[in-house]
Amino acid sequence: MAPVAYLFCWAFIAFLLVRDSRRRASVSAATWIPTLVLFVLATRSPSEWLGQRSWVTTGMANDRAGNMIDQVFFASMIATSFFIAWLRRVKWSKVFGANVAIMLFYGYFVASSLWSTYQLDSLIRVTKDFGATIVVISVILSEKKPLEAVRAVYIRCACVAIPLSAYLVRFSPLGKQYARNGDVTYIGAAVQKNSFGEMLLLFMIFLVWDHLEARSAAHAKRLPNKVRWDFLVLLVMGAWLLNLSGSQTSTVSLLIALALMLRTGWLASQRVSRLVFVVALSLPILLLCTQEFASVFTPLLTILGRDATFTGRTDIWHHITFGTVNPVIGAGYWSFWGGPGGRAISIAMKTGVPNAHDGYLDIFLDGGLIGLFLLSCVLIASGRRLIKNLQVHRYYYLCFAFLIIAMVHNLTESSFARLSALWFTTLLAMMDFPSLRDKLRSTPGREPAGAKSRAISLDPAEFQPAVDKAFGVRSRQEIV
Repeated sequence: MAPVAYLFCWAFIAFLLVRDSRRRASVSAATWIPTLVLFVLATRSPSEWLGQRSWVTTGMANDRAGNMIDQVFFASMIATSFFIAWLRRVKWSKVFGANVAIMLFYGYFVASSLWSTYQLDSLIRVTKDFGATIVVISVILSEKKPLEAVRAVYIRCACVAIPLSAYLVRFSPLGKQYARNGDVTYIGAAVQKNSFGEMLLLFMIFLVWDHLEARSAAHAKRLPNKVRWDFLVLLVMGAWLLNLSGSQTSTVSLLIALALMLRTGWLASQRVSRLVFVVALSLPILLLCTQEFASVFTPLLTILGRDATFTGRTDIWHHITFGTVNPVIGAGYWSFWGGPGGRAISIAMKTGVPNAHDGYLDIFLDGGLIGLFLLSCVLIASGRRLIKNLQVHRYYYLCFAFLIIAMVHNLTESSFARLSALWFTTLLAMMDFPSLRDKLRSTPGREPAGAKSRAISLDPAEFQPAVDKAFGVRSRQEIV
């Protein structure tokens, strides 16, 4: 049965990829570079797919040795992406100028390698993180039709990762992990339960968004709105796998994201968005209050499938104080858990601790209070920009949803400034790419859900020149 299922799985994946490629003929072949990078970040490293063990992806602790296969893969992807951006004449000065907070955030962590326990390793890691996110993302956003390219990258990853995970969970031991007491944890194509839930979270959100965009395009052309069967199959498989993963954080994040994307009427107003953003910013402080007011928060935690210790996470948090690292500058980028401080906590807890299971605490350990301040600047600057542009284009609803779920997800998981699919997507949502911004503002007839109607004609003959100007051939244009 397993060999037949294996062949059927890959035949189904090939069918989905061919079908999607035909649907998106306007997307260039260059988008396969970010698609491959995203797939690796969401699932397993190349060395792991080849059967080698890689502690870099199974935990967050510093792995000084690394793996040559993985290093070559990321180096080649970053170099290729930079070459494509150069061919397209991306003006990095304007990109950096439009994203000052993000550049300062990365610049500080480059400097943090000077006081890191492993200076060269920290510098390599932050450089790889920057290249595999910012540089690779530029390939997507510099496409002729960047929003179509974004959809293509995520949907094609979903076409591979979701069916492959279903096969591994059902027919292969590679899709499961076994505890010492015999309990089974399902991990699918990922490396552990939480990253499995994170992968499904991302791809299910993009499946829904792709369906909404396809339905809107059909409505604009006065075509019948048909629900694609492949969309339903992938969505049902994703929901089944998310339930098997047992990742409560990803499940709650998915519900929040769908609510933010599908809201209409007064719920889609900027006032409500500001309230949601302020609440999300306040959650880290409220989380600290659960230690003092556990009895008040226990009913809510029970609904979310957590206990007052957040499944043992507070045991780790209790060991992190202002005396754990230099509270001002931290221990250096991604060096704490592989250094003396991390080993001391592991010894005290009598178990290996790869990360703080809280993105905000890990930023504190890496960069101290300065790192937390810069992270706050990135989140606030991005949130204000996205809220301001919600009425410009519904793409900003998707970006705002990802910003919120990143802030929520990092309460009990760690993805801020960690090379992962969620951080890649968060940066994609937060980046202000000038050419994309100008296109969205100049594209008529793209009113977001819940916005007031504008006095704009929907006659294709009237707005076609603007569309041609925004999406025309740009081989000789500068992309900024």
